[in-house]
Amino acid sequence: MLHINTIGRFMMIGVFSSLLLLNAKDTQIQLKEYDAEKIADVFYALNGNPNDPHKKINHAKGFCTRGEFIPAKNITKKFDIPLLAEKNIPTQIRYSLGGGNPQASDKSKPRGIALKIEGKNDSWEIVALNTEINFAKNPNEFGTFFAMQIPKNGKVDKANIAKLTEEVDSYRNFAKYMEKIGITGSVANTMYHSIHTFFMKDSRSKKFVPARFKLVPVAGVSYLNQEELRTKDDNFLEADFKNKIAQKPIEYKLVFVLANPEDSIYDTTALWSGKHKEIEVGTLKVSKYDGTDCNRDVFMPNVLPNGIGQPQDPLFDVRNETYSITFGRRQ
Repeated sequence: MLHINTIGRFMMIGVFSSLLLLNAKDTQIQLKEYDAEKIADVFYALNGNPNDPHKKINHAKGFCTRGEFIPAKNITKKFDIPLLAEKNIPTQIRYSLGGGNPQASDKSKPRGIALKIEGKNDSWEIVALNTEINFAKNPNEFGTFFAMQIPKNGKVDKANIAKLTEEVDSYRNFAKYMEKIGITGSVANTMYHSIHTFFMKDSRSKKFVPARFKLVPVAGVSYLNQEELRTKDDNFLEADFKNKIAQKPIEYKLVFVLANPEDSIYDTTALWSGKHKEIEVGTLKVSKYDGTDCNRDVFMPNVLPNGIGQPQDPLFDVRNETYSITFGRRQ
């Protein structure tokens, strides 16, 4: 059971979810209302292929790997998450690019990672991105973001995209954030973030504390400069991965970032600023290339182990419902 203060904050979700009007400067922008089914329709209108009904319609380009998750020593003394009491937990990992093009260039910025940590008695599926924040805070912003990119009469309305990007706070702030993000030359040098705030059960108090998490590459984060980028082809990430694991595994530290009282835990577009308590939870060790078969699978962020409560922001449930709908359509 969640702490009473947390429950009280949960009650605000209905307020966030019901808002259809977004304040942007002095302009009131009314966005179309979207649910999971409508968002799935938008994805198919934007990225679907009638000649390939089994096509993945987002994060379409990717490759599969295998490894293990090694929980940090004595971590269950800090968090009451029984899965973390196990050792060397088998893990499936998929690296991907954002978007619906399976031939997309690896020179694009949006990157993703998905995990299935498969314990003996419990499991945990993680879907994380290389950005700390999202471009939308609710389903209406999310649906509109992709809908505005759908070509009409064979053309994308760039003027409308530019207008909405400027007028909708979430879009404008995300565009500015992305300007600061570089392009990594390897998944081994890419950091991935949960974006959503989860709730971790504290071992001492038995209360659930809000936290985001990140996968921090042991080799460090590094970006390609323009000269290095010019030398790369459009498929360098997979080749680079194979070269690296031929020498040693690629490793990440899974770190919980505990929320401060002033942090927004129900807004996926909000950056957390200042110092935060960070706790290393374990090491993800990726050691084997595993082809592309997992590209047909679905990784569900709501598959959580005992001791982790799901996010309560307006997007999380819709995101999972959309995954289920699109996975069902492409069977």
